[in-house]
Amino acid sequence: MKKSLKSVKSRLRALSVAAYQRFLSRREIRSTIVAASLAFFTPFASAVSLSDLGAASDVICLIQAYISGPWLYGIGIVLIIVGAVAIASSESTIGKLISSVLVGLGLAACAVNIVKNHLGISYTCA
Repeated sequence: MKKSLKSVKSRLRALSVAAYQRFLSRREIRSTIVAASLAFFTPFASAVSLSDLGAASDVICLIQAYISGPWLYGIGIVLIIVGAVAIASSESTIGKLISSVLVGLGLAACAVNIVKNHLGISYTCA
C-alpha cells in the first residue's frame, strides 16, 4: 500500500514539475499570462451588439450597394491573396504594413457576404 502511494506521489511531483516548466518557467510566463487574460476577457466580447458598429456597417453597406455581392467577395479574396503573398515576399517593415492593409481591405470586402452566408446573421445590409 505504501509503495503504491509513494509511486503516486512521485508521479504527481513529476507532473507538477513538468507543468511548472511548461507553463510558469521564465520563458513561458509571458505567454501564460496573455492566454489567461484572453480567457478571462472572452465572455465580455459577447456583450457587444451589432448596432454598436453603425457607422462602419453603413460604409460597408454603401460599398456593397455600388458593387454587387459576388463581385465584391471575389475582389476581397484577390486582395487577401495578393496581400498575403506580398507580406511573405516583403523584406521591409513598410512593405509588410502596406500589405497588411491590403489583407484588411480584402477581409472588409468579404465581410458582408461571410456574415450573411456563412454565419447566418441577417442583420446586415438591407
